[in-house]
Amino acid sequence: MFLESCKSATLAVALTAALAVAPAHAGILFQDNFDADATSSVLNFTGLINWTVSDGTIDYIRSGGFGISCVGGAGGCLDMDGSTGNAGRITSKQSFTFTPGANYFIDVALSGNQRSGSNDSVVFGIIDANNVAISTIIGPLAPAAPFATFGATFAGKAGSWRLFVEGVGGDNVGAILDNYVLRDEGATSVPEPATMLLFSLSLLAAGAARSRKSSR
Repeated sequence: MFLESCKSATLAVALTAALAVAPAHAGILFQDNFDADATSSVLNFTGLINWTVSDGTIDYIRSGGFGISCVGGAGGCLDMDGSTGNAGRITSKQSFTFTPGANYFIDVALSGNQRSGSNDSVVFGIIDANNVAISTIIGPLAPAAPFATFGATFAGKAGSWRLFVEGVGGDNVGAILDNYVLRDEGATSVPEPATMLLFSLSLLAAGAARSRKSSR
């Protein structure tokens, strides 16, 4: 997968995390709650409407399937470590051009795997055609960790970019992803959670610290 196979070291940029109020006026550029992708849970699912499973595998979950609840106990969500022992990466089908220097925000809802076993982590951010990524890693999340909203902020850079989310691990049970939103500093008021975990995205020139996956 991308984060394992890239060569050389990470451009070191410290991640800072703090409980922070999200911007109250941000225009939505992209959002996906995964509710429309399928009508039942599917292992090793590849039919996402807005995303390509670009590496590894994911499982599609209808809330209640396999004992997993999505946000609000309804709709769909994703297990980011599918049923092949090879955690998945999803990449948006849509590409984006960002205004250099402008601020952008990504919100995702993540829970632990809701089963058992090891803690899980998720990497998310943006990536260009040359596999240069601006990203952050969330975790480790304990299996029983409830859904929380994690927010990342980044300054726009020139070029064409796609969104990506990648599971870390390889034991067939991964963190659960729901409610992905990309925002800019638009003038449209949108509802925000009172607080979220806010991160800064870091530039990964080629490579990142990531544990090797092992099959179950």
